[in-house]
Amino acid sequence: MTKGYLMNALKNISKKSNKRAASSFVATILLIAFVIAIILMVILWGRTYILERAEKEGLLAEKQLDCGNLDITIVNAYQQGDNALIVIKNLKDSQINKFTFRLIGQETDIKESFEPLLGLEVKQYILELTEDEVKNLDKIDVIPWLKVAQGYFVPCSSNHIIANII
Repeated sequence: MTKGYLMNALKNISKKSNKRAASSFVATILLIAFVIAIILMVILWGRTYILERAEKEGLLAEKQLDCGNLDITIVNAYQQGDNALIVIKNLKDSQINKFTFRLIGQETDIKESFEPLLGLEVKQYILELTEDEVKNLDKIDVIPWLKVAQGYFVPCSSNHIIANII
């Protein structure tokens, strides 16, 4: 009986090892498929990201070229109480969507306005000043910005104008 018992035990062992080999083969195939799926997802995401980025960069470059079509002038710039009033005239028929005002004195501070200046329009901008800015304000550097898309603007730094405060 021991001989028959040993034969049965060997048969069971060989059957178990075959099952293990089959399950490790399936696990390897699944692992390879999983890695390939992840690689494909990364490639597709990267391609989409690069295309979107290129499109945004193209729009930014287009708007920067439009900066050459801007022409503004300062009609008047003066200080009245706690405010600086600056009147800007748009000499071209293109809208300016945002302005950055650099207040120049002993220190430099920055104010922004999202009030658009339409083509050929004259508009007054009121800048609220702090106590230190009121005492030390000498000039205002005006930088126009163009809107590229919702929330994205391009500065037209080459078209900036510096106004002396009266």
